[in-house]
Amino acid sequence: MSKRTKFIIVSVILAFSLWLTTLASVDYRFSLYLAVSALAYILSVWVLFDDLKGFEWITLMVLPTMFTLGSGLFSNFLPTIVPRMFGQAFQLESSILLAGIFRIAYFALFAVGMYGVLLIENIFSVASIRTIQLFRAAKSVNFILTLVSSLFFYTVALSFKLPFWWVMSMVFVSSFILCFPSLWAVDLKSDLIKAATRYSLAVSWIAALSSMALSFWPVKPFMGGLMLTALMYGLLGIMEQRLSSRVYMESLVEYGVTVAIIMTIGFLTTSWVGG
Repeated sequence: MSKRTKFIIVSVILAFSLWLTTLASVDYRFSLYLAVSALAYILSVWVLFDDLKGFEWITLMVLPTMFTLGSGLFSNFLPTIVPRMFGQAFQLESSILLAGIFRIAYFALFAVGMYGVLLIENIFSVASIRTIQLFRAAKSVNFILTLVSSLFFYTVALSFKLPFWWVMSMVFVSSFILCFPSLWAVDLKSDLIKAATRYSLAVSWIAALSSMALSFWPVKPFMGGLMLTALMYGLLGIMEQRLSSRVYMESLVEYGVTVAIIMTIGFLTTSWVGG
């Protein structure tokens, strides 16, 4: 069986497993998400076992596991009914059917994303041994999927309406876990563990402080998560360039403008008067 076939099988199994969690009681879902995430780790090891070595048993397994856990947690925000769309009202049966279609599309997209994650980790495992042309493209896709996973966790953290220190802790931990493998993968032929650790701590701490501010801000969880993700986009992008010793002014301007635009949209779309 080829690796690509294994990737497809694992992606479908995990997507189906996450879909099954939506049928369980809300009280049991978090435990089930953890179980499916553990399954993601095990299956990822299975498909990448031949090329795993040393620290890769941890770093290459982070994104498959966290992407699965984040996708599962975020699935709780999927609608159970869609009463209206594009100004068109639907009957109850149609609303439930449309919500079901949205859920199927979500888990189908998760399967596609998981396939991409496994493909990326496979490229990284090979690139640590020899030069491979797909490495740069893999880094770009890895960057995007890391941000998507961050959005999931940030949205969930803000949705709980917990005291700010809990939100800070959740954001800090999830940010560090996601940042470290991404920074470590900047140059797989160099020992970047210490530098990646320092930079990941810096990015995570800034994200945590920003989440504290958002805890007192009447912003919707998804918008707040998007604002934190934009901040992560800028910080992580700059740190990756710093580790590769290629910091470009054009990129710094791009990161700054993107963060500023998202922050401005978040400010303008926030209701400051309640209701």
